[in-house]
Amino acid sequence: MILAIESSSSVCSVSLQTESGHIIDRWTEGRAEHSKKLVLFIGELLEEASGSIEQGLSMLQKVIISNGPGSYTGLRIAGSALRGVLFDRKVDVWAASTLAGIACSVFKAQEERPSLDILDPACIRSNYAGIQAVGSVIHAVIDARGGFSYYQPFLLEQSGLMALADPRRVANSTIQSALNSEEPSFIVGSAWANFTAGESKSVQQEMEKRKQFFHARNLLTLLHLPSQTGLSSILIDKLEPYYLGNNQVNNTSISTLKD
Repeated sequence: MILAIESSSSVCSVSLQTESGHIIDRWTEGRAEHSKKLVLFIGELLEEASGSIEQGLSMLQKVIISNGPGSYTGLRIAGSALRGVLFDRKVDVWAASTLAGIACSVFKAQEERPSLDILDPACIRSNYAGIQAVGSVIHAVIDARGGFSYYQPFLLEQSGLMALADPRRVANSTIQSALNSEEPSFIVGSAWANFTAGESKSVQQEMEKRKQFFHARNLLTLLHLPSQTGLSSILIDKLEPYYLGNNQVNNTSISTLKD
């Protein structure tokens, strides 16, 4: 089984892929939810999949955790929780770029795909049906406030995603220029509303977008892509959140989205 944890924003999301390939989830959003719910969610999923938490832990083969950029508090809580859950257990641990995970929100969950070929349009979520497979650019963003975003562009390739640049803090005007280029481009992430001025968005639409972008299922997709962009295998005691700078701490709550 494979456990995935996304805690880089105000969202707390945990997914578990069972041995049959079925994916089960827990997801919530709000202040202080990580400390209240993360370990509880992990235990519930393990028990649901195997009958007991201990049996689930014995069947666990891999863990993938979103590792930043993101909220200092959320990432630290997840890292500490994972150390406790995996204490004295031999389980492969993968640290994932939060921005690469966000980019994977354009794909359907693995169990929803009729095909594992990402070139098959059936692998793309319906709200990104305009993606022309290979050659499309996915712009992943996290709101950094003050007219800036933490940003990384990815090229959709036959093997998955290719990072076109390192993660960096960029003016939103620069990202807007990239979106206006001739190549097919799509914006995903917690700053997406900064680039959709004039478009009408209901509260329900906004909530669904947030849930889609910050979902642990995206990390499972990232792990299964041949390219494995933004992933690194790591010893659990060496897990440290990735930050772009000290001014990033606690500034990625997705509640900052503006209409």
